Amino acid sequence: MPLTAGLAARWGARRVRHPALRPRTGPASLTVGQVARAAGVTTNAVRFYERYGVISAHRNSGNARRFTVDAVCRIRLALAAQRVGITLKESAGILAGIPPLSPDPDRWAAAGEELVRMGRERISLLRATVNELSTLEFLRTDLSEARRPH
Repeated sequence: MPLTAGLAARWGARRVRHPALRPRTGPASLTVGQVARAAGVTTNAVRFYERYGVISAHRNSGNARRFTVDAVCRIRLALAAQRVGITLKESAGILAGIPPLSPDPDRWAAAGEELVRMGRERISLLRATVNELSTLEFLRTDLSEARRPH
């Protein structure tokens, strides 16, 4: 079963019946609350991720937001990326390469690999900064240069 189909079954996604209301990307549809519960965030956080372009919604006939089931995966990836300092804008840019409801595991893997690469890069920079702070070498260099006559 493809990833998005499994999520649809698990979180009770509803099919939008009227063709004019069906999102261009597929029939699965979750409410803001369903996405929030499945992703482990608040409904306000879901709207926040939508504003930043991590996820996108369509509107039903009652003007309520509806999300495709992969919104849960996108939010979870963005949350993990945030923990290592990757911005929502950066995550959204990477996830933009995956069409909604994409069953292509290679695209998801590539996005995950890019987020891991960026995370490792951030960790490396943080380690270098912590090492620099532990020696305070940067202070000695600046002080000695300040004492030199110009």
